[in-house]
Amino acid sequence: MSWLDNFDPQTISQQLAMASISAQQSQLKNQQNRVSAQQKALSTLKTALTDFQSALKGLAVSGSSGGMVKNSATASQEGYISLSASSSAKKGLYNISVKETASADQKAFESLTDADIAAASGNLKISVGEKEIDIDMSSVDSLAALRDKINADSGSGGATASLVKQNGQNILMIGSDKTGADYAVTLTADDAALHGQLTTQATQISTAKDAVIVMGDGAMTFTSSTNTFKDTIPGVELTVIRKTAEDAPLVINVDNDASGTREQANTFVDAYNKLRKQLDELTKSGNSDGTVARGALAGDSGITALESKLNSLLRTEFNGAKLADFGITPDKAGQLKLDGKQFEEALKEKPDAFNAMFDGSSGLLKRMEKEALDTFLSGTKGTLKQRQESLDRKSEQLSRKDAQIQTRYETTFNRYVKEFTNMKTIIAQMNQTMGQFF
Repeated sequence: MSWLDNFDPQTISQQLAMASISAQQSQLKNQQNRVSAQQKALSTLKTALTDFQSALKGLAVSGSSGGMVKNSATASQEGYISLSASSSAKKGLYNISVKETASADQKAFESLTDADIAAASGNLKISVGEKEIDIDMSSVDSLAALRDKINADSGSGGATASLVKQNGQNILMIGSDKTGADYAVTLTADDAALHGQLTTQATQISTAKDAVIVMGDGAMTFTSSTNTFKDTIPGVELTVIRKTAEDAPLVINVDNDASGTREQANTFVDAYNKLRKQLDELTKSGNSDGTVARGALAGDSGITALESKLNSLLRTEFNGAKLADFGITPDKAGQLKLDGKQFEEALKEKPDAFNAMFDGSSGLLKRMEKEALDTFLSGTKGTLKQRQESLDRKSEQLSRKDAQIQTRYETTFNRYVKEFTNMKTIIAQMNQTMGQFF
């Protein structure tokens, strides 16, 4: 067997064609890896910034009306009222008596039958507050049809009709959708027989009433069409459940919730530290021996500017107070620490200042969002969107370059195969010719 028998044009062509593009492939692979790492890093950065933004918004709406400070409101007896105190509630004691709970108007028509509905003519008018419903009685012929017509025409905030069964008999019930004295149900009918049944033979299931509470010895009375009273006690939402006994008022105690407020502060600290840790991971410099990998966004000027802005805001005074006043300071690594003792002492002395520092359009939470996060996260002009689009374009360019290299490989491979195949054929023919003379 000669060397020619072992000579494979396919194999040698593949080796030579691969060698012709190996340098370009290696360079392209490095470029693709860098772009991929940056795309992944931007995705990680977006998640970190979005999580921090969500945490800031969550703190901004904590409590029933927002704010960082937590307050508590408790009643001396359970089962009469429920209470929710916002950050604006002020410490104090209040005597409250529940005189009435709100209820909706509801009537039952036990004598009304399908035959009465089928025989009625003209219109039926149902009034609830400022809303009116006109039912053409010629369009209904049964209690069920009347119920459906009332519910279809009433819309929101009007009347609701239903059927209940008693001893096998359907009974029509009509009631208001809202509680309160202003939402009594009034019914009139053109048909005299129907009008008489609706106005004189109705059973009052419940009466439209406002909730009534009295503060102190009766000097101040408050009413509500619902069972909820907002800011009757400033910063407290009070919902009545049942009437209190005569001469047995509830004592409402509104006080600062120091532990709840500290939880709020810790939530902010933890959210910031989580973000800062992720930023540090993405921008770490690495080391010369390779034991610490360089971050995909190391030296990134945008993140440097973001960190600088956040650090500046942490040290800025907002509405007369700054984080350091409440024992919240950054350590050497940029992580926030909370001094519990200093925090509780400062909070006891000036709780309003702590709330004001974070609250409102000029507070820390909103300024962090607007001045730092929005620069990156804005859906149209944000840095992240622009950079991601730029990397996407770069990735597409590299994909096209990869296709070009592959085409170059195939062209070179096919050329070599053809040349080496021809060469092998010629040499074989020459050997055959020479064999005829020797």
